[in-house]
Amino acid sequence: MSLSNPRSRVLHADWFDWRSSATRDFIALFGGVVLASILAHVYELGPRLFQLGRGYADSALDAIVFFMFVAFVLSVALTIFSVRRYRDLARETKARTIAEAEARDLARHDPLTGLPNRRLFDEKLDACLGLAGDTHQVAVLMLGLRGFKRIKDTHGHAAGDKALCAFANRLADVLRTDGVLARIGGDEFGIVMPDISSLEDPTNLARRIVASAGDTFAIETGSAELGVGIGIAIAPIDGVNLHELVRRAERALYRAQGDGRSCVRFFEPELDMHVERRIQIERELRSAITADIIEPHYQPFVSLKSNRIIGFEALARWENRTFGHIPPDVFIPIAEETGLINALSDQLFRRACFDANTWPEMFTLAFNISPIQLRDPALGQRILSILGQTGFSPSRLEIEITESAFVEKTGVAKTVMDELRQAGVRIALDDFGTGYATLSQLLSFRLDKIKIDRSFVSHLGDSTDSQVIVRAILGIANGFGLTATAEGVEDAGQLAYLVANGCAEGQGYLFSDAVQAAGIPALLSRESGRTAVAEDGTRSLHA
Repeated sequence: MSLSNPRSRVLHADWFDWRSSATRDFIALFGGVVLASILAHVYELGPRLFQLGRGYADSALDAIVFFMFVAFVLSVALTIFSVRRYRDLARETKARTIAEAEARDLARHDPLTGLPNRRLFDEKLDACLGLAGDTHQVAVLMLGLRGFKRIKDTHGHAAGDKALCAFANRLADVLRTDGVLARIGGDEFGIVMPDISSLEDPTNLARRIVASAGDTFAIETGSAELGVGIGIAIAPIDGVNLHELVRRAERALYRAQGDGRSCVRFFEPELDMHVERRIQIERELRSAITADIIEPHYQPFVSLKSNRIIGFEALARWENRTFGHIPPDVFIPIAEETGLINALSDQLFRRACFDANTWPEMFTLAFNISPIQLRDPALGQRILSILGQTGFSPSRLEIEITESAFVEKTGVAKTVMDELRQAGVRIALDDFGTGYATLSQLLSFRLDKIKIDRSFVSHLGDSTDSQVIVRAILGIANGFGLTATAEGVEDAGQLAYLVANGCAEGQGYLFSDAVQAAGIPALLSRESGRTAVAEDGTRSLHA
């Protein structure tokens, strides 16, 4: 065999590899032959057979002796070979048994944290539920992390994995021998407490977990904070079926995550109705986006100096066949949580741009952007792309953001806003005074407008505090050279106060509710017939 061929070299190496079974078998067989030869030499078997052959001329006896010798040699070799093969087979069986046990173990454990996974969690819970009864209660705790996605988005997946493992270790330290801890998937964990004496047992455990999660987590790039929501269901009170009990614990978790950063909630029967409605709305929302059913309505904002409409804000409106009118504060958060917000926003924005192209060119279009969207570095390019596709001028567009944009991923949000401003788009800060904005952030974000939240405007007639706040906001706007728009203007008294204190624009039911695109020509026509309602210059639109 030529060794110049790479494949030949591999075969040659395998043949002489003492670890291979074939090599060991060859050595055993060769050793058997050598041993038989040595024994034959020691006992002078050759000469004796020769003498025996000379003494007996019977050829048949010679053949018998020869075959006996051959049989002896082969039996020794085969015995050694059989022993070797038996030992190899025993080792292979043991290795296979160990490998199968390890595979079963891996199939029931999470590879990242080493905790039991959903499969083993279900097995343990099912076994515990078999014992549940009037005197034996089982608690199921479902845990969801808050802020985990922010860590991954900000610091990367490696940092997210490290924080996840650190949280799992803290859970294990808190739990000790009180139950079974498992990683269900993603940032969700589950705990089974197999035998509780009262509701205080899971309550105290949940409190210890919340306290443990309150400390910061060390990651490569610094430190990070996580919150934890906990939902609890009890068997047999909330059910004895595995899937039913877990589902109810998850629904309690959903309520806990909606109530605050770190909350604990027990399952309550009304949760089923609440969550089921939420699930149905999510299903309907997906269909509505696919069918392009949700449409923009337009509420005018008015120059308080000229008492004329100068633009419209696009507001999402959804009429559903099953639920009727679904308000934005219901379906927008669902769109944010399910990742549908980009598709919905792009769809509404494109329709709004087409509608706004039919308005007089001096009218502007205001469009709201979710704080979730401002985490996406590609947002600016998507907006500019839609402007190009629809032919709507960037100089007529006003993007409204909320103060929560200043809290998370400020760098990304600022980059997006700067990109839009360079294209000629104006930036407005919506609901000013209700969030986290600081004066330095107002400067760094280079805003064009601030909108005074309706909660302050609505109490101008009966609250001195609201008057002071509105006057202060107007002073800030004037000092920074920003336009101020008052939201929720509903009566002439509010309007008079705003005009007297230098507010530039107003928006609210006093002027008009939000109307469909088809209703704007009629609204503009009614504006042309407006009349003065007060001698001091305070005027209103008849809608």
